[in-house]
Order: sequence, then C-alpha cells, then structure tokens
Amino acid sequence: MKNITRRNLYSFIAGLAALLMSTAGFSQEFVDGEFVEDGMAFTPDFMKPEELLKLIETGSTDVIIVDNAPTMAWEEEHIPGAISYPWVRAIMPPVTLPRNKTLVLYCPCAGDDADSIDMAKKLRQFGYFKTKILEGGWFKWEELGYPIQSSVAAEEDA
Repeated sequence: MKNITRRNLYSFIAGLAALLMSTAGFSQEFVDGEFVEDGMAFTPDFMKPEELLKLIETGSTDVIIVDNAPTMAWEEEHIPGAISYPWVRAIMPPVTLPRNKTLVLYCPCAGDDADSIDMAKKLRQFGYFKTKILEGGWFKWEELGYPIQSSVAAEEDA
C-alpha cells in the first residue's frame, strides 16, 4: 500500500510541476510602470512624436522606424521611411533588423502601445537593447498631422 501511495504522490507532484511550468509564460503584469514577466522587469523606453519627426526631417541615419501593424495596413499608409515588421506572438530567428541602430517601434494600438511594447520586449531577448516606443503610436502621429506615406496617394498620382 505504501508503494501505491508514494507512486500516486510522485505522479501528483510531477503533474502539478508540469501544470505550473506550462503556465509560466503567461504570468505578465504591469507594476509601477514596468512589465514584469517571470520575475524579470522590462521598462519600455519612449520617444515623443516631435522627436521622431525632427529625426526624419534632418535625415538621421541613427534610427530605423518599425511599423508593427499587419503588412496590409503598412502597405496602405505608414510613417515615412518605416519598415514593416508586424507584431507576432513569437519571434522566430533570424531577426533581420539592425542591432547598431535605434529601433523606433509603433503600432495602431488604441492609446496603449501594447503591441510595440511587446515586440520591444521580445526583441530584447534576441539582443536588441536599443529600442524605443513611439509615444501614442500611429494614432498620435496621425492626430498631430505629421507626414504619412500612403500607397493610396501614390495610386492617385499615377
């Protein structure tokens, strides 16, 4: 009887451990301005739209503007010079973004920049430490009336 009880106990502990490990990746919370996941904090760095506009106008080569919207949305309109790197649940290597430039990520998230913050956090796991989030994202940029590159305008000019 002792062996059966001990075997049941070991099975229970192994099952409980497997359950806890399988849910570990989903334990993210926002605490005091930081994203905390699995005990590790991530504090996103933000860039104001005015600062990015100035960098664009001066022709800065120190930044790469990264649009995290779906590719079809990027094809319709985006910030001038932005490249398309859509949000994904899990980034698969190889990552083709340069590490020697500051990546300024933005998304069409309704006021919370969630997708861009998530992408910056994921890119950090691949050694991308020079990332900034465009404060207010796409909608703030558009609201301020800043330049937009549009395939619609290109089609109308043709």
